[in-house]
Amino acid sequence: MPVTTVSFSDNLTATVFKMQGAGTIYNFGDAGRIHVQPGYFGQPDRPAVTISLGRAGGDASGYKLSGLLVGDLLLTGSVWCSGDALAPGPHPTGPGSFALDGIDGAARSDAADLLATIAQHYHHSINF
Repeated sequence: MPVTTVSFSDNLTATVFKMQGAGTIYNFGDAGRIHVQPGYFGQPDRPAVTISLGRAGGDASGYKLSGLLVGDLLLTGSVWCSGDALAPGPHPTGPGSFALDGIDGAARSDAADLLATIAQHYHHSINF
């Protein structure tokens, strides 16, 4: 399992664990642990990424996901990042668990920007 470290905005750093055929874990320490995988398996040229953040009531995936702390917000649920900018939106198979539901203004913008940046990192650096 290859391991690397990547820095994102606001001094947020993740230890990244690439798992063979099972996506990648981004461990942000106290800020959370998330799972990222291709949106389209076997088609790395298609710009789509699924980000699983975990559940508020506890993670059942086996990956020990804990959500992602962005400022004062704990993001949980899932996100589908697609298109050239890998912009976050509801996942097609789980629209009721969209991590940005109920978040408005600057906090939503900051969270969306971070999720898109993580998706871009995964799609361009990990998923090849």
